[in-house]
Amino acid sequence: MQSDQVLTEALRARGQRVTLPRLAVHRFVSRAPQHVTADDIHEEFPSLSFATIYSTLDLFEQLGLVRRVSTLGGSAVYDSRVDAHDHATCRVCGRMFDLERDELPAPALPRGFKAERAQVEVVGVCADCRRSG
Repeated sequence: MQSDQVLTEALRARGQRVTLPRLAVHRFVSRAPQHVTADDIHEEFPSLSFATIYSTLDLFEQLGLVRRVSTLGGSAVYDSRVDAHDHATCRVCGRMFDLERDELPAPALPRGFKAERAQVEVVGVCADCRRSG
């Protein structure tokens, strides 16, 4: 499984062990829709403690395998898509949608400012919620 190989190489390059919980969480995150929570993972693997899940996700973020995104409520969502993109979040249902960078106008930065990282979050109401409301 290619996903396992990517994880194994990333862990070993950093001197970390390949464990069954790490493999299980990585497989889940890789196969799930892009935006997953620790609760989603715990539902799938109830034998894993939240401490194990969060420490695994934190390690994956450090390895560049997931991207942590804050939500409206302050909780974290983990995105398996780590390339440069932004998010739109529905304030009614909480669903998060990916936005491509070329879909948004470039921000006006102060003269001489060199951006190292940027993240835009657009908050509104998704089409499904607008139809049902």
